[in-house]
Amino acid sequence: MSLARLAHALAGLAWALLACGCAGSSEDLFPDTRTIGVPVGGVGHYGSGIMVTEFTINDRFRAGYVQGWGGGGAGDCCVLLPRHITKPILATVRWKTSQDGLGRLLEHEATVPIHFAVEPGDSSGMYVHFLPGHHVEVWVSRPYPNSSIYPGPAFPGGPAPPYAPLPGEKPTPPQTEPR
Repeated sequence: MSLARLAHALAGLAWALLACGCAGSSEDLFPDTRTIGVPVGGVGHYGSGIMVTEFTINDRFRAGYVQGWGGGGAGDCCVLLPRHITKPILATVRWKTSQDGLGRLLEHEATVPIHFAVEPGDSSGMYVHFLPGHHVEVWVSRPYPNSSIYPGPAFPGGPAPPYAPLPGEKPTPPQTEPR
């Protein structure tokens, strides 16, 4: 096989692997025409000193780190949604938080309605807002969360306030290694 043919074959393989990266199953690669893949982003409203280490939507989509104050670009691919919304849709969001430097993960879960400001095909993505008190809101919108016309929770601006733990949520100090 010539070097050019090998390079062409490897490029095709790379594209196939990239397509599979967003797929949880073969159905994700070939969705029916009634669904569309929408990118997902997370927005932190907790404050400083905490972060979301990972989150999932309906146990199918998984994303990583969301800072405790800000974020929001829908860069992780993809959640399948109906092209046309005809009835309410719920999403189960599971996420883990970590307070800076403590190495302790707290797990959270909420089933919430998805707020559709536009049809998914007309959106810039789906945005998961991690709000104080370990609440979440999920929005599908054309404007990004940092836009003044975004319909969901206001984008965190200015210096981040310190994270305020819920009553009884006092983190335990990290375990020290015996000497």
